[in-house]
Amino acid sequence: MEESLSRGEQTRNAILQAAHDLFVQQGYHGTSMRQIAKQAGLALGGLYNHFASKEDVFQAVFFTYHPYHEVLPLISGSQGDSVDAVVRDAARRMVEAVKERPDFMNLMFIEVVEFKSVHARQLMVELLPRGQAILQRFAQAGQGQIRDFPPLIVVRSFLGLFFAYYITELVFGEAAPPEFRDGAMDHFLEIYLHGLLK
Repeated sequence: MEESLSRGEQTRNAILQAAHDLFVQQGYHGTSMRQIAKQAGLALGGLYNHFASKEDVFQAVFFTYHPYHEVLPLISGSQGDSVDAVVRDAARRMVEAVKERPDFMNLMFIEVVEFKSVHARQLMVELLPRGQAILQRFAQAGQGQIRDFPPLIVVRSFLGLFFAYYITELVFGEAAPPEFRDGAMDHFLEIYLHGLLK
């Protein structure tokens, strides 16, 4: 029984890897169940033994390959002798982790455009409490340095900072002048932590 389960898990992982690669390269509508099965080395019926539909496959891919698996532990381990330093270290860790995952934005665009973020909302139920717990640890370490905003709004604004950074990087990329890109995240963080007004 354990051997059979192990083979089943291996097959499922092969399906998810194949589907992930195809979704990222071809988009959701450009990818068929037949293509996923072929790339995973399965007959089409074998794929349907594991997933009832292409949306089920995408949902599993989205949950499995979402970078929060790596990012949350990294942020939890952020170091610094002040809230400012800890937030900057957390941001650096997050940037480095997501930089290693250029596929992530492709998956997010599919999720937002094709599925109206239905799977992301399911994931949010799990992630927001964990993000709030990390923020509370930062606040305790800061001993009153953080202004009294609703914790989930602070988490949302921190995530918004990164989405703004990556989306503008994807949209404008190397076509933008150097001052648009050089040290951009440092400037984003300065505005986030200390505001725009003098």
